[in-house]
Amino acid sequence: MIEFQYDGITSDGKACQGTIRALNVETARLRLIGQGVTPVRIADESAAVAQDEPQSRGGKLKRGEILLFSREMAHLKQANMPLDKALVMLKETANTERLKAFIAKVEEGVRGGKSLYQSLLPFERDLGRQYLVLIRAGETSGSLHVVLKELTVQLEAEDKLRNYVISSMTYPVILLIVAVLSVVMLLAFVVPQFREIFDSMGDKLPYSTRLVVDLSDLIRSHWMAILLGLTVVLFLGSRWGATPAGRLRVDSVLLDLPLFGKVLRNLQFAIYFRTFGILLQRGVPMVDALRIAVDALTNTALRKDIEPLVGIVKTGKRLSTGFVSPYFGKSSTPQLIRVAEETGQLDITLLGLADRYEDEGRRTMGRVLAAMEPLIIIVLGALVAFIIIAILGGVLSINDTI
Repeated sequence: MIEFQYDGITSDGKACQGTIRALNVETARLRLIGQGVTPVRIADESAAVAQDEPQSRGGKLKRGEILLFSREMAHLKQANMPLDKALVMLKETANTERLKAFIAKVEEGVRGGKSLYQSLLPFERDLGRQYLVLIRAGETSGSLHVVLKELTVQLEAEDKLRNYVISSMTYPVILLIVAVLSVVMLLAFVVPQFREIFDSMGDKLPYSTRLVVDLSDLIRSHWMAILLGLTVVLFLGSRWGATPAGRLRVDSVLLDLPLFGKVLRNLQFAIYFRTFGILLQRGVPMVDALRIAVDALTNTALRKDIEPLVGIVKTGKRLSTGFVSPYFGKSSTPQLIRVAEETGQLDITLLGLADRYEDEGRRTMGRVLAAMEPLIIIVLGALVAFIIIAILGGVLSINDTI
């Protein structure tokens, strides 16, 4: 099905515009006539977006700019300010040229008679399908300010989660880099200072000392080849990971990792259920809500596992019968969804599941980080101790020989 934009005239002679889904232009025309609308113009919405996009984009919008636009627009609409005036005020207070250009383009569309949803369509790649669908639902139901508030809360929650993950991983990553550099510095600059002393011993050196000296020689003599090899491996690995098969394989491995895989699954499920629940809460049809919620998942393996839900619901089966993914483990999620379907509280249950999975993800990540930091320190200490003991062993063996 294709979504078409149309301009037409109603049976009482009034002008109207909107969108309609149909297989082709002729089918869309017949449907409009059947609804009492005489079509004047019918155009493929995606084609219109593709034509407008090169002119409307001045660089990808940042998440902070989208959040600022949503928050301020929610406040202005709650104060019953007309849409065009709200956009003018936002444009005047925009703190970046990119955001100002974005608001100017949206204002141009609104003043041209388009809805906010239609004016935002050229920026779908920046805003996401979920954002646009909720805006459309809010305009249709007359609760645009409520939808904008919900979008603001969701964007803030996603930013908070992302910042938490980044800040939590910063210290372990720095610690790991320092550990690797410390070992490399010891092998490249400290061990060679004892090389002349050890050469006089020949085969009488302890095995651990010979191993450390040989590793030091390897790093000093072939460091360019090692760096080049690592660069090539990383480049080829990134290219392979960018392919559909490679991305699927990498994402599957990440989900199966001990502890870290559980963190990733929980955070992904939190995003999925929150998106799904908000869309249902705003009256979006279940099939469309399922498609958009699946698109919100960034892990392709998890997405592939949950995508069949759309087909199951389209055939008329219960949603709960499709939640058989092995990634749910022994959780009560399928049972909770089945109960929610029977009681008519599906949207509330989905949002509750999102909060539960996010809390579990945070707790598990806390445990992972609590174990990771001392583990890195212990491994680093063991490596440094091994190198020092190997050097001291070589020196003591020289004294024994003398």
